[in-house]
Amino acid sequence: MEKLIYLYGLVPTEEAKEMPFPSLEGMDQNNPIYALYFDDITAFVCDLPSDEYSEEMLKEKIEHDMKWLQDKAMHHHETLLFLQSHYTLLPMKFCTVYKSKESCRESIVNNKEKNLSSLQLLKRSEEWNIKVYAHTNSLKNYLLTHNETIQEKKEKITTLPPGRQFFERKKIERLIEEETEKEQLSLCDHLHSEISPYAAYHKIKNNWSQKITGESYSMCWNSIYLLSKNNVESFLKAISDKQTFYNKMGLNIEVTGPWPAYHIDTLRSEKDAG
Repeated sequence: MEKLIYLYGLVPTEEAKEMPFPSLEGMDQNNPIYALYFDDITAFVCDLPSDEYSEEMLKEKIEHDMKWLQDKAMHHHETLLFLQSHYTLLPMKFCTVYKSKESCRESIVNNKEKNLSSLQLLKRSEEWNIKVYAHTNSLKNYLLTHNETIQEKKEKITTLPPGRQFFERKKIERLIEEETEKEQLSLCDHLHSEISPYAAYHKIKNNWSQKITGESYSMCWNSIYLLSKNNVESFLKAISDKQTFYNKMGLNIEVTGPWPAYHIDTLRSEKDAG
């Protein structure tokens, strides 16, 4: 039976030959991961049975089998983390599958210049992620005593008849919610403007729901940065210098990395378009 090819990522051939790849279990746990050499670029792949990993079967699994999806996505991610720790890695998206070694080769060779350019960039760069979580009550309490708009509204209420005060206090509650959300975004925008100059590329992503994060606090910022390795220390220090103030404001900055450069194509294409 013909085997499909699952592609994890690409590395420079010179690095792949300097450090032989150890035996690792592939996606289906029956076929090991191995290297395919295409001149200057080496692909790390594994074979897959075509009857179990066809396009139709993968679509069915991804849409209806959450346990399978979580297990396989974790395997893909952990494999990339291992590769990244040993080589300059251009990672592929989860479930990048080819019908044959030849179709895999054609795809890599046809995009050779782009792949080599990305690998060259990644030799001197790292991808980092920043997420900010909001402790909303802490920020609300701060704004109650420091926000001019809220203070003015509270002072006006004291001059009104008792009946009017009740309805105006309801309006203040809505105002506090609005001002809290506005302040969160303003603080996150300020943080981003301070640290983005350290990055060659950066992107603001959608926030994740609490169901996805499993956190007790809501995410109010999510961004990625492709940094020169020479800038990483300065980048981290700039964030560390702001942690105390942001914590006081009810915001927790979470910095993680370096990660496999999942977003390099998106980052570069958006920068070029801009």
